[in-house]
Amino acid sequence: MKTETMRDDQQKLISSFMEIAIGQTKDTAIQFLKATSWNLEEAINLFLIHRQNQPLCQQNATAQYWSDYQEEEHIIPPPLPSVRATLYDSSSMYQTPVQVCPEDIWDAESEPSDSKPEASEESRRLSSLYRAPLKLLFQGSFEVAKSTSSRQNLWLLVNLQSTTEFASHMLNRDLWANEVVSQAIESSFILSQLYDDTTEGKKISTFYRIESSPPVVLLIDPITGQKMRSWSGEIEAHGFVEDLMKYMDDGPHEYMASLTRNKRMKTDKSLETKEEDTCSSSNQTITHIVEKDETCLEFPGLTEEPKGDCDKSLVCSVCIRFPDGRRKQRKFLKSEPIQLLWSFSHSQMVESEKKVFKLVQAIPGASKTLEYGANATFDQSGLANSIVSVTWE
Repeated sequence: MKTETMRDDQQKLISSFMEIAIGQTKDTAIQFLKATSWNLEEAINLFLIHRQNQPLCQQNATAQYWSDYQEEEHIIPPPLPSVRATLYDSSSMYQTPVQVCPEDIWDAESEPSDSKPEASEESRRLSSLYRAPLKLLFQGSFEVAKSTSSRQNLWLLVNLQSTTEFASHMLNRDLWANEVVSQAIESSFILSQLYDDTTEGKKISTFYRIESSPPVVLLIDPITGQKMRSWSGEIEAHGFVEDLMKYMDDGPHEYMASLTRNKRMKTDKSLETKEEDTCSSSNQTITHIVEKDETCLEFPGLTEEPKGDCDKSLVCSVCIRFPDGRRKQRKFLKSEPIQLLWSFSHSQMVESEKKVFKLVQAIPGASKTLEYGANATFDQSGLANSIVSVTWE
């Protein structure tokens, strides 16, 4: 039964061969099928190769086909097997083992150079046009740039760039390469350039709530970290220099000193016009008033600072920044009232410095003046693990 089934299958292969190879005999079909182990596709391919290598007068001689095939078998290559393979995997098409630095995008050495000298010179000119202003850029992190600016009494400019936005490369060409802009930056500013896809770039975008797409330029007070001014999109060089002129006469330290003087003058005028003693101040004032070295408002007694063995979940830390640049950090219990901040700040002042002051909480892009009369704890007010600045009234 098995032999008959095999013969029926072979008979079907012979019939299929003869239907494809029109005009050929059954013997021819059997010869080619046997030569390819009864593989119809390979038998047809072998037959076509054999016919192409035969003279036209012999194409109808079936017996001669097989004899010629046996004589020339050593020079006729067998049919190539079908192969399926993947030239490029999907992951390899979008991944590269080499990380491209943004500064190298317009590097002339990394650009493909042509054999013609004119094309090479043109590529070099193109790379120099859009290259980052390396001579103006501060080499270091944002925090290091901010501390350096504060120490050198220079304003901090932060340029947030994008490697995918061509407008960022145009900013290198049209703004930072401008001679007047370069001179202004070298004299009164420190320039830091960050990219939006880096860790520091993402932190800056989140902290200063940058919603516009790069390029973005921020003018930052390095002492307080406050954003003084911002530019975005296409920035015109002449208008940019005019905006910077307002900050070139005085550095950050002079700016803070002028604010302090103005607040003191307002306080002195308000004290002179008052006829009654202000010692009966309400719970809604945050001002500590001093008249001729005599304190009129008494702050609550300062509690003992939590020790290291205290439960950390119950303790918070607050950093106090004083007008002279000093910073003092102190631990409080989260359940304690925020009035203890005034007590601690007052205890850290020298007698000659005990003047009218207020406490301001640093918030990204703004500031929040604290209310002394607020009936809240450190945990409720959100002051836990924050920075509070002491400013003179």
